[in-house]
Amino acid sequence: MIYALVHYPNIDDPCIDQFRKKYDPQAELIAPHITVMFPVPASVGEDNLIQHLASILCSWQSFLVHLQGIHISSDDHLFLMLQEGNANLACLHDEIYTGLLAEYRREDICFVPHVTLGVIRRDLDNHSSVLEEAIELGIDYRCMLDKLQLVKVNDDRSRIIWSKEFALAE
Repeated sequence: MIYALVHYPNIDDPCIDQFRKKYDPQAELIAPHITVMFPVPASVGEDNLIQHLASILCSWQSFLVHLQGIHISSDDHLFLMLQEGNANLACLHDEIYTGLLAEYRREDICFVPHVTLGVIRRDLDNHSSVLEEAIELGIDYRCMLDKLQLVKVNDDRSRIIWSKEFALAE
């Protein structure tokens, strides 16, 4: 099993849900989200992880996030980008990977705050049409990042089996 820390922006848009169902293999597993902590193994210990995250998050205040703009990553993921809130999320991400989680920091992956909308298959020549379809959604959404969810996912990553909410100060 793995744990991840995510924020669920309150996006209630059937067009985004339809798009994700079409292009995101994780659409049925998890709602649109911003990953703040990449998956870590359950071996870190649930109680230790909760205590670590609580000690960091207790000093954080809510902040504005502005979602707008589409980008295709180097590994063909289609990202809804953040126009505001990047610096705060990067700082929070760095703080999380201290102490208990220091050994799990991924130096090989640059942390780019985003919402994954889908994956474009390399074996299909549809990059431009899928990108255009995503752009046509016209997503321009602002919200407060005021809470985070620690989720526990089963071994085959097919189901979230537990979650805990952390509220940030207002």
